[in-house]
Amino acid sequence: MKRTNVRLSWRDRAAAQSFRTAVSLHSHTLHSEESLAFIPRYTASVPVVAQAIRQQEERYRTSTGSTLDFSKAFWRPPLAPREAYDLERKQIEDHLEADALVSLTDHDDIQSGSLLSVIDPRIPISVEWTIPFAPSFFHLGVHNLPATLAPAVMRELAEFTRQPARGRLSELLARLNEFPETLVVLNHPLWDEARIGAVEHAQLAGRFLERHGDQIHALELNGLRPWKENAQVRWLAEYSGHVMIS
Repeated sequence: MKRTNVRLSWRDRAAAQSFRTAVSLHSHTLHSEESLAFIPRYTASVPVVAQAIRQQEERYRTSTGSTLDFSKAFWRPPLAPREAYDLERKQIEDHLEADALVSLTDHDDIQSGSLLSVIDPRIPISVEWTIPFAPSFFHLGVHNLPATLAPAVMRELAEFTRQPARGRLSELLARLNEFPETLVVLNHPLWDEARIGAVEHAQLAGRFLERHGDQIHALELNGLRPWKENAQVRWLAEYSGHVMIS
């Protein structure tokens, strides 16, 4: 039976000493579009900021006659692929004193890995793929795509994100599983990004794994998510039979 053993390096400095290599599986570069849809949600609890946002929304409505849709706007992280790669690599080498394997996963974009793999073929071509799953969505970390096939595969993945078709998701996941060197991770599976409700999203995650869990290799323990959520993901992984990857 697959089991996950979680060890926290900030509590146990010796936790990494028995390992020769550490892997970074989730980071973004300036090629990644990060949605601004979170702004109204996260500013709602800050009265002054919330009021300022509402004023701007009202001005936009008065000027255009339509509602300001933050989901259509985005920001980009500041680092170029080489800078982001080196930052992740140095953190592993300096703090964990281990060899580093870094997989950059921009949202629905493989440019970072594609560019860096020209310089060093050992650098994987990877992506964080957005999967619409009504009424919400999930993110899959797809790591180490075959270099010669990666552009064509990415076009297929992006087409599904734009226009999801019934049955197509299983076909695409099956194709990814045909590549023995490719790792597929369900990132932050219990993060309710679409704000449909935590219980509803958890039920949706369960249905997603019931349908496609045999084509998912691991669930992510995400260091930027609350520990309570990660503890629930750990329970989900035990229930679904998946290992966790941090």
